[in-house]
Parts: sequence; C-alpha cells; structure tokens
Amino acid sequence: MKPLLTYFFSFLFIGTCIADNDLIKIDSLNKLVGLQSGRERIETLITLSEAYREVSFDKSLKTGSDAEKFAADEGFEALKGKILLSMGESASISGDFALALDYYSKALKAYKESDSYSELAETYNKMGLVYKNLAEFDKAIESLIIATEIEKEHNLVSQLAGSIANLATIYFSQGDFNKAMDGYHQAQLVYKDLNDTLRYAKMTMNVGLVYWQWDKNDMALDMLQEAKKIFEKKEDFIELGRVYNNIGMLYYQDVRDTVKALEYFENSLSIRELLGNQLGMAVVLANIGNVYRDKKQFTEAFDKYDKALRISEAIGYKEGVVRTNYYIGIAYQKDKKFKESNRYLSKSKLMADDYGMTNYAGLVNESRLKNYAALGDYEGFMKEFSIYSSTRDSLSSDLNEMTTREAEARYKINELLPEIERLEALNKQQLSRLTLYRYSFLSLLLVVFVVTFYLVFRRKPKTSYH
Repeated sequence: MKPLLTYFFSFLFIGTCIADNDLIKIDSLNKLVGLQSGRERIETLITLSEAYREVSFDKSLKTGSDAEKFAADEGFEALKGKILLSMGESASISGDFALALDYYSKALKAYKESDSYSELAETYNKMGLVYKNLAEFDKAIESLIIATEIEKEHNLVSQLAGSIANLATIYFSQGDFNKAMDGYHQAQLVYKDLNDTLRYAKMTMNVGLVYWQWDKNDMALDMLQEAKKIFEKKEDFIELGRVYNNIGMLYYQDVRDTVKALEYFENSLSIRELLGNQLGMAVVLANIGNVYRDKKQFTEAFDKYDKALRISEAIGYKEGVVRTNYYIGIAYQKDKKFKESNRYLSKSKLMADDYGMTNYAGLVNESRLKNYAALGDYEGFMKEFSIYSSTRDSLSSDLNEMTTREAEARYKINELLPEIERLEALNKQQLSRLTLYRYSFLSLLLVVFVVTFYLVFRRKPKTSYH
C-alpha cells in the first residue's frame, strides 16, 4: 500500500486537476445555457449551480435562483422542487443552515404537490441532517422518521438504508451507541446486498466508530482501515477526509501515537481545506489542537481551538461548539489555569444539556472535580463529588463487554433475517400445500365413501319369500 504521505501528494496533484476541470466544466455549461431553452436549459442551470459550489457559493445560489425564475416563467412547475432541493444542498454545504432549511421547506411543498415520493423522502432526509448539525435532535429524528415511512411505503430500499444510517448518526451524537450500532449495521447489510461499495464503506467506518466507543480498538481500527482502502480506491476525497480524521483519533486517544495521529489529522485538514468543507475543518482543527495541548505547546493548541470555534459558531455547528469548549477547558487544566478551565467546562456542559448531548456529563464532572481539588476549593469539590458518586458506574468495563456481545448477537440475527424470512415464506408455502393435500385427501375419502355407500346399498341383499 502507498505510504500515506505519498498518497497525499498524489491527492494534491489530483485536487489541482479537479479544480481546473471544475472551471472548464463551468465555462462549458455557461456557453451551453446560452444556446438552450425550455426544460434542457433548466436542467443545465441546475448542473451549473452545483458546479459553482466548488468555487463560489454566491454564484451557486444566483444560478439556482435563475433556474427557479426561468422555470416559473416557462411553466415548468414539476422542476421547481428539484431546483429548490439543489439550492438547499448548496446552502447546507456552505454552512448556511438557516437558508438550507428555508429552501428544503419550499422543496417539500413543491414535491407534495407533484407526488414525487423519492424526492420528497430525500428532502426530509436532508432536512434531518441540517437539524442534526444544529443539535435540534428531536426535529432531526422527526424528519428522518417521516422519510423512512415514505421509503417503506414506496419500497425505496436504498434510500431507506440511508435514512436509517442518518438516524443512527443522530443516536451516536446523543451517546446512544446501541441504537447507532443497530442502524449502521442494518444499512451496512443493505448496501452489501446492493453491491453499493462506497456506501458500504461508509457504514463500515461508522460501525468501527461505535466499536471504538466500546473500547474495542482492534476491531475499530480494522473497520476503519477497510473503509479507507475503499475510499482511496474510489478516490472519494470527502470520505477520505473523514476516515483520516477518525483513524487519527484512534491513534491519538487509544494507541497514544501522537506522531501518527498528527499525520492523519493534517492530511484530513488539507483535504477538507481544498474541498472547502467548513464543518470538517472545524472538527479536525480541534483534534490537532488536542495533540499540541498534550505536547504542552499551548500557544499552538489555543490557536487551533480558536479557529475551530470560530468556524463552528459561524456555520451554526452546535456540536462542534460544545466539543471545542470542552477541549479548551481541558487545555487550561493542563496549563494549570483551573478557574479558566472550569469556566469553559461549565459552558460546554450547559450547552450539551440544552442540546441533549448526554455523553459530556461524566467527562465534565470528572474534570471539574480535579480542578476543585487543585484549587483547594472544598465546597466546590464536595458538590462535584456528590454528582460523581451518584452517577459513577464501577462496572463500565464489564458493561462495554456485555454491550459488545449483545451487539454481536444482534448482528448475527440481522444477518440471518433474510434466511429466516425465506424459510418462513417456504414454511407458509408448504403449510398451504399441506392444507391443500389434507382437503384433497378428505375430499377423496368422501368420494370413496359415497361411491362405496352407493354400491353397497344398490346391491340389495337377496331375500327368500315364502
């Protein structure tokens, strides 16, 4: 396998080529639009709007607006939903989540009027992801459940798997790893059956992340490396940015190899900067800050945290704001600035509670406990200790083991479900046949009985008359 650094330089070269190709494509589409009319022109304007995402968000939205106006003027109402959905996605990618929700709401109305069920479900799905990034988890789950109901009703198998996977991601963010694992594995099986390699790899990566949360690091790394190979082969740079970051996290937190972790983080950051992925940049910048924090290079650490926090706040990425504030609190603790540490930890905990992110409660509690001990603040320490003692689970390691075994058992059940369903269908078929045979046999017996009865009584016994 290519060394990571060699592969990364190859990516930079490919990225330059992609950027050049984007400009060529945009120029070609602009020329084409001037020669077209009707539906073809609208379709080209949508494609042009999506191409502009790589170079200019403003031009992307303006082109989308041109498509929407032209469709209205020409009476192509059926294309209105498609235009609005595309514009919503452009806004979401740029990090303007409020604008994205506005476009998606308009797209929903258009698709409901045209009974476009696949596109309707897709819009609910994308709205769910935006609500997730805004940490409005109840609305996110509601949107995704509506999507799954539409997909089930209309047998949209691949889309249903995507909605289930997105629901699992929300459960993961909330710290409900059992539900997350169930969803990821269910989607993984569907994509494997559909031979959808890239989506299968994404689910494999996500399953690995749940294993990592359960401290099954070898299993987690195997899954992440499997996914990475597929992303590299398929040259899916968006997902490569994610998997590099995730592998970096595992090396950083569990393998304790900060050199390798930083290598993966920096490669992830470079990819995300090149793609303009603001949310991804915020995530990996905070992780790089942690590496510098542990090296006690606090100036560099706070610089990375500050950039991560500013990006998260600018795009409304609430989960990123909570996480980065927590990281800053830990950095101040390591720098022996305990009051500042508590300030950021409390800020993180308050927001996490508001957004339903339960997994921060224990982390913040333990950190504040250490701060109060270092400050000699007996009252603060005892207050935190009462919280600590009431929620501490001394059997967390055993619980993780049991949870993993339970999940593996569910996996086996999920994998056997198609075979169970096949056997159930076969049993029903055989039961129907058996019932038919029984009735046929009874009917035959009845016929035999009637015929026999007739023959017996037709031949009256001979009687002597005297």
